[in-house]
Amino acid sequence: MLSRSKIKYLASLKIKKSRNLHGQFIIEGDKIVRDILQDGKTLVQQLIATEEWLSENRALMSGRIEEIIEAEMKTIARISSLETPAPVMAVADIPLAQPDFHELSESWSLALENIQDPGNVGTIIRSADWFGIKNIICSMDCADCFSPKVVQASMGAILNVKIHYTDLTEIMDKIPHDPSYRVYGTFLKGTPVHDIPAASKGMIVFGNEARGISKELFRYIQSRITIPPAKGNNTHAESLNVASAVAIVCALLVRN
Repeated sequence: MLSRSKIKYLASLKIKKSRNLHGQFIIEGDKIVRDILQDGKTLVQQLIATEEWLSENRALMSGRIEEIIEAEMKTIARISSLETPAPVMAVADIPLAQPDFHELSESWSLALENIQDPGNVGTIIRSADWFGIKNIICSMDCADCFSPKVVQASMGAILNVKIHYTDLTEIMDKIPHDPSYRVYGTFLKGTPVHDIPAASKGMIVFGNEARGISKELFRYIQSRITIPPAKGNNTHAESLNVASAVAIVCALLVRN
């Protein structure tokens, strides 16, 4: 069973400061946790679940789990960040990854500048995983990728993609470019993304939901791209949601 101190600790992982201090985060949701256990790649430090859930999922208990803790639903609800708490949650260590500049220079990556909405960030991570993008470079003022809302929106993809928080200009200065590597930036005006030639590597920069890409990054952008609305549509919205834009751009640009 969960002690009071353990409940307090787990509840504290909702807060970024506590996650950074302890290097751990919580994964919630029946499907996400079951997928992680079936995959077996992630070491689960604690698996907290109701007696019923544990009984129904005994086949998954052979996975990489350090500790299994049975808890009542009302106790899990005290820790949960979900409006409708699930009967299971997992605690895992926050993955630590240093940028591999050779890997970055030979593959696709995303750069996110000051994207604030956790739902957007989580959906972007999920899209990156879908399209085989292994690195996401986040500016220091992006939403925390290991917050409950981001983890939930990523549907577990957070464990399949390397997340780096750093100064974007430093990363762009250090990546060794060759003629076949380009940095693309998304703008309201630019070359339609479906007109961009196929490529096997590069970086795609997405800016803040309201302000877009900052002027500080303009000098690094080699190709300005846009997602045009349908022809003849004069009543379209001013812009696309950034998470939707990421999915569309990746579908058309990341064709390797």
